[in-house]
Amino acid sequence: GGDLVLTIEPAVEGYLEKELAGVLATWNSDQAGGIIMDPKTGAIYAMAVAPTFDLNQYNKVDDSRMFANPLIEDVREMGSIMKPLTMAAGLDAGVVTAETTYNDTGYVTLNGRTFGNYDGRGRGEGTTMQRVLNDSLNTGAAFIQGKLGKELFVEYIEERFRLGEETGIDLPGERQGLMGNLTSKRDIEYATASFGQGIAITAINMCAALATLANGGMTV
Repeated sequence: GGDLVLTIEPAVEGYLEKELAGVLATWNSDQAGGIIMDPKTGAIYAMAVAPTFDLNQYNKVDDSRMFANPLIEDVREMGSIMKPLTMAAGLDAGVVTAETTYNDTGYVTLNGRTFGNYDGRGRGEGTTMQRVLNDSLNTGAAFIQGKLGKELFVEYIEERFRLGEETGIDLPGERQGLMGNLTSKRDIEYATASFGQGIAITAINMCAALATLANGGMTV
């Protein structure tokens, strides 16, 4: 015998589900999902995916994929929300500081491939690390990764932030991430990983990693 105590807060869960329904309506997207986590304990206050289904009438669901939880079971390229982790790694390792600047030309070419900022524009000389985050600059994330180097970047991403690992959440079907690009000998794969492309992880894994930025650097 024993007790099973959930961390879900009904009011928070209701709020999240309402917001996700609004996202679907506003952006006409196929799916939306969200997780609200206590960054100090890892407690999940809310987790939801839209569209959803009525648990009391699950037999009326035509597509069995509706029963899956993509926040746990699907891996995706997370994109620019990776940049705070890259920045944190650079600051923690001391390769950049709040006063560090670089020349943002708007694009970078590595191994014969070119990537740029989302708007195709460069910010020029004296671009600060704060502006890298404010303007979500791919070139800035790649600059930090270059300062870290391949081995140290991988150490932070895979060993300290534990991206690519299962979190161990007590829900079925959790998947590990796809991190194979971080074994490449080419520079381009590490640069693109710094802004969340070329590697794929679960939403719960990213949520746990981002939580370390709000709780003094401890992984929950």
